[in-house]
Amino acid sequence: MSTYYGTKGQKVQGIASDPSVSQEGQVWYNTTTSALKVFKNFTNAWATGGNLATARQALAGAGTQTAALAIGGNAGPGVTTATEEYDGSTWTAGGNLTTARSYLAGCGTQTAGLGFGGYQPTFFNATEEYDGSTWTAGGNMATARDRLAGAGTQTAGLAFGGRTAVSPTEEYNGSTWAAGGNLITGRGYMMGAGTQTAGLGIGGGGDPTYFKMTENYNGTSWTAGANMNINRQKGGSGGTQTSAVTFGGNSGPPTEIASTEEYNAGTVTVAATVTQS
Repeated sequence: MSTYYGTKGQKVQGIASDPSVSQEGQVWYNTTTSALKVFKNFTNAWATGGNLATARQALAGAGTQTAALAIGGNAGPGVTTATEEYDGSTWTAGGNLTTARSYLAGCGTQTAGLGFGGYQPTFFNATEEYDGSTWTAGGNMATARDRLAGAGTQTAGLAFGGRTAVSPTEEYNGSTWAAGGNLITGRGYMMGAGTQTAGLGIGGGGDPTYFKMTENYNGTSWTAGANMNINRQKGGSGGTQTSAVTFGGNSGPPTEIASTEEYNAGTVTVAATVTQS
């Protein structure tokens, strides 16, 4: 019977930087970072889930794939207060927002959600907190805005970008908002992911400018991340700072897009890390 040593040799290749790899199972040792690495492909796909009870756009979302929250938005000719809860297959009615609004942001979980900012018929700085059944007033943001992005949790939320305040970031502690670091490039219509201390700001823009840039937040300041493959705004997103997904939106008026992009901190998975002697 053949062995790995017999077919591949007894030594793993040592190189100063990660190679351009295409074969699953390829192994190498990065002498610069002192890491043993292996390349693995991941196959992902989208499947059909249950429809919302109320069709809408410009809404906010929060939660997870099996415990999601849909908040507010435009429903037909008007703005809705409706909240819906998803269990992985079916959407059911939750408690209504105190104030109807669209183009708001959301974060947190289905039983500890946060909705903030938005528009109708003026810009909002209001925050509402959800306990799984009822929305109650939280602390107001310093700057009223819509078309902003959100990330984090109900007690450690992050608000950034927007139409009327394109650069400022604000951090929520469960009762009040405080100023955080400004985005490198101020913009609205962004997608957000991650946490208050490890946030991700994706794409965005505003007619006629559309961005493919990504910015990373460390709890204090924003730094540049990797660009998307296409310019994108007004899409959806989720995940963490190092493993995120963004989907839909548009890359230039007037056409909506269906494409999905996945963001990873690196192109490889680390099988083991060793100390170079």
